[in-house]
Amino acid sequence: MQNFNHCILCYGSDFRIIHQKDQWQYLRCLECGLVCIHPKPSPQALMKDYQDYLTAKAEEVATWEMTMKPVVDKSADLIESRTKAGGGRLLDIGCGYGFFLHEMRSRGWQVEGIEISRPGRRYVRNRRDIHVHSEPLEDLSLHENSFDVVTLFYVIEHVLDPLRLLTEVKRILKPDGLVLLRWPHSTPIVRILGPMSRKLDLYHTPYHLYDFSPDTIKKLLLLSGFKEIETRIVGHTRPSKRLGRWASTVFGQLGEILYFLSGGNLLLPGISKTTLAFKASK
Repeated sequence: MQNFNHCILCYGSDFRIIHQKDQWQYLRCLECGLVCIHPKPSPQALMKDYQDYLTAKAEEVATWEMTMKPVVDKSADLIESRTKAGGGRLLDIGCGYGFFLHEMRSRGWQVEGIEISRPGRRYVRNRRDIHVHSEPLEDLSLHENSFDVVTLFYVIEHVLDPLRLLTEVKRILKPDGLVLLRWPHSTPIVRILGPMSRKLDLYHTPYHLYDFSPDTIKKLLLLSGFKEIETRIVGHTRPSKRLGRWASTVFGQLGEILYFLSGGNLLLPGISKTTLAFKASK
């Protein structure tokens, strides 16, 4: 496909369609490999759709908490192993129901979140008594150099302008502050499954606006001004359904083992990744 709007990472203009659902196409940049949706939803449509993106049903919230618990625990351990600011200040963007904020507060951290979805925001405020902003980070004008850690769990793929968001994350981080992103890596599975992937809709069309790889997430963070970028396999989700739980456990543990045995050089394609990066000190 020629003359599509340029890639946000490399400004390339040549793309290939790799997935389609209804009017939505997912295009892979032939220069850098970044996958993006076309056409992109408007900012107004996104804000409207995300107002009630999360469920308010108690049983579903409890199920999601159990699903994410292994990721929450291992991510908390990883942050504390990489930061000197034990009990520092942490912001979780797209904090959902506040599971990660609750865990970090229990470890002595000062925490706050950002959540666009009303059910999630109400849950965090009422059940966890944690301060949560209702607007996107780019609209908040938070103070510069005010957080030790910023986290984004399954958020970066939903953002219309990820470069702008991460540039703002860098601004509010203290010198040597840490950003942690957890993100899906769906494209390898989509390419393997071919036409079968349309039924699975691994991109959750049209909610995933981008699908990153270790290379493209690194390029995004470099363009945003971060250093010491490392992508690794950190924990796995624990879905409630038996088949999903089995697959997540097997491939998640296999990914961690291969990452460890390869000295951090082998990242199993198709499973969620965690990326760490630091703000350069002045």
